[in-house]
Amino acid sequence: MSQQFDFCILGAGLAGLSIADSLAEHDFSTAVIDREDIAAGASGTPGGLVNPATGRRAKKVWKAEQCYTTTLQCLQKVQETTEDHFFAKNGVLRPALMEKMARKMRNEYEQTSWPKDWCQWKSEGQIKEMHPGITCVNGGLWLPVGLTVDVGQYLHAYAAYLEQEAGTTFFLNQDPIERYDDGYWRIKLEKTMIRAKHIVFATGRATATSYHWDWLPFNLIKGQVAEFKTANNALGFDHSISSLGYMARLGYDGTFIQGSTYEHDYTHLDPDDQGEEYLRKRLRRTLPRLEKDVTTVNQWAGVRTSTPDYMPILGQHPTDKNLHLFSGLGSKGLLHSKFLADHYVDHLVNGSELYPEIDIRRYCLTNT
Repeated sequence: MSQQFDFCILGAGLAGLSIADSLAEHDFSTAVIDREDIAAGASGTPGGLVNPATGRRAKKVWKAEQCYTTTLQCLQKVQETTEDHFFAKNGVLRPALMEKMARKMRNEYEQTSWPKDWCQWKSEGQIKEMHPGITCVNGGLWLPVGLTVDVGQYLHAYAAYLEQEAGTTFFLNQDPIERYDDGYWRIKLEKTMIRAKHIVFATGRATATSYHWDWLPFNLIKGQVAEFKTANNALGFDHSISSLGYMARLGYDGTFIQGSTYEHDYTHLDPDDQGEEYLRKRLRRTLPRLEKDVTTVNQWAGVRTSTPDYMPILGQHPTDKNLHLFSGLGSKGLLHSKFLADHYVDHLVNGSELYPEIDIRRYCLTNT
């Protein structure tokens, strides 16, 4: 028994589900395969932010308006199909923790063109009024458009949407892909054979070890997050925070997600005591009184795939045009994934040029 598809996507994380969605919107038949399960990799973090101002300077993200609009539309589309609430537009507060940081953030803010009501500079007094007990030096940013997402829950709902509404077929237990003379890629599974004209690698860290793509300069970064809970079962504020990591605030039961570590030299893939202490230290720096009051409920770890220029990689293999790559989303996967998936499918369907910032050819030119 065999099943035939236009595209087979390897990986059921943010990149894989987003490209499956965009392909289905153009009536391509799609299959998604993952070695483990939906959201089993770095995309499955229990809490993340859609924050258009990132880094120490709170710099506006590349293509922020387009990415944010597309992300919000996709979240709303999927949310309509389930009663489980997996995201909230609760805003992101970005306090400066040092005078130098405040100066750089303020300078970046004043030189940046922000859409109306997206980003506001707040004085130290205003931020401390918004959030009593927070560490703040000389002000910071308030982003009312900021979103908080339970990413793992979102991806499970997204997969269910794709299966029910778009006809996407999901499989587990990927075997190696094989190319046959008829022009189709074949993947042998336990009970069926998949034949696909095109293969899309959206496998995150596994991409770096694939012989098809091992010439690309990927950086693998382990990130740990912790779920904390307050003793009195309440927090007293609704927004999330971006400050030496992030604090993702979902629900009203006194729990929140604190992230993330950035481990380049790791020896295992599991969460550990060192990661918990690192996250507590970061929480202590921003919210010292809160850190004393919380207990650790759970921990999670995953490995993100990043690039030297911190931009994703999209494109066709330089010698095999039926092999495609969508990787390197790093910590901005929530914000970039659907916009870039739409952009790439438009490139495939209409021949539009890829943005040079994300085009795989920026590395092909120096490596082939």
